[in-house]
Amino acid sequence: MSGQPVDRGRDALRAAGRSTPFRRGDRLIAVGAASDKVLLVEAGLVKVVLSGVDGVETVANVLGPGALIGENGVLSGQPRSAEVLAVLDGWAVRVAAGTFLRLVDENVAVRRFLTRTWTDRQRDADNHQLDQAHDVPTRVGMTLLRWARSVGTPTSSGLLVRGLRQRDIAQAVAASEKHVEVALALLRASGLLTTHRLAYLITEPDELEALLARPRRGPDRP
Repeated sequence: MSGQPVDRGRDALRAAGRSTPFRRGDRLIAVGAASDKVLLVEAGLVKVVLSGVDGVETVANVLGPGALIGENGVLSGQPRSAEVLAVLDGWAVRVAAGTFLRLVDENVAVRRFLTRTWTDRQRDADNHQLDQAHDVPTRVGMTLLRWARSVGTPTSSGLLVRGLRQRDIAQAVAASEKHVEVALALLRASGLLTTHRLAYLITEPDELEALLARPRRGPDRP
């Protein structure tokens, strides 16, 4: 068993759950469904999508291995308020709601893992809110950088994020796909971002962070 309390919390959930594979595009959680389980992502990538009263969808988060999903609904006993969709093939451990509630009550490591999950989620929400004060190219760059550092794959060329569409980025930064396309072109011109179909490679994450923090040189410069 792992040494850190958070890791021991994950281990306890793994031992109490059942492995469930998923494929890209699968709906793991549906809005309005009963909160009858939590999911511990073990491989792959998922996105959390919120729908506003006007029908506009927002990608609230992108999560990868180690992430806990669905705990708020289980703890509150309320139906699901967000949709969770698979971005890349993978698998998760499914823990029934009753079992999860018992573990939260009895296991201090699970409670610590839950606290860490909420802390990380609040940090991500705060960063997302701060990003909205910037122009679209900066928002796109900051969002890709945050995803790359949290769920990206390290390669010899940089941090690689796979599976996400331009529409996902647009829904995450509250911009049109056309504006996102322009922003990506500007970031590619900096030499710090390479894009392919459903793939975004940040070659120098620290340099990109520094670039995004500089004062703008013009209305369309990253």
